[in-house]
Amino acid sequence: MTVATIEHDQDGVVWFTICRPEKRNAINFEVMDKLEETIKLVEDDKQAKMLVITGTGEKAFCSGGDLSQFQHLQAEGAKQMLKRMGQLLYSLLTLSKPTVALINGAVMGGGCELASACDFRYAKSGSKIGFIQGKLGITTGWGGATMLFEKLPYTRALNILLRAERIQAETMQAYGWIDAVLPGNDLREECRQLLAPYVSQSVAVLRAYKLAAIEKWKSDEFRIRFFAEISRCAELWGSEEHEKAVRAFLQKS
Repeated sequence: MTVATIEHDQDGVVWFTICRPEKRNAINFEVMDKLEETIKLVEDDKQAKMLVITGTGEKAFCSGGDLSQFQHLQAEGAKQMLKRMGQLLYSLLTLSKPTVALINGAVMGGGCELASACDFRYAKSGSKIGFIQGKLGITTGWGGATMLFEKLPYTRALNILLRAERIQAETMQAYGWIDAVLPGNDLREECRQLLAPYVSQSVAVLRAYKLAAIEKWKSDEFRIRFFAEISRCAELWGSEEHEKAVRAFLQKS
């Protein structure tokens, strides 16, 4: 069974869809493999203009890392997993083509980090968004906090992280994290309409603007901050607080 699909449409948009609805589209190592393949494809394909990331079904965009797989990782294994996904999201953040997170339902934990790495976030009305890592005794571990501090005002980003609560898409739009709240009757078509002005431009123009935007994130100073966040999360991964929180979470799931 495939964990994700990759589709190319006639407008030059590449659609990456996580296909694990039974796990609320959680990310495991196989999804990481597919995402890595897709980012490279979009970067290298001269016809590809944009990348849209979404999830299967109407309940969840992505629930973050698959704890049923990752909870067993020991310190070094957890650190390697966090670094690998962090590197993937850094590649997504600095991709030379515009990117969109099409949020088709709830997005939690690492799913919020995946969406934060995209340039635009469009959400179905009523979707819940939760940087809830704090309630699991850890922090964002894929560079999410560093990206949030880059994209939102300082106190707004810090408030979201420290509260670690589920927040309505409409509120996150007011905060500046969501760019458009969509009715969701035909979410892909609604997204296509928003992308139409962008994909009417040439690849060269889209790429030139995106390169201007991401230059600041290719500095050594930014990379050091980004990957230091991952190291700090790795230290918390083996804590008693995190293990206890994960056990309680899995018992409720």
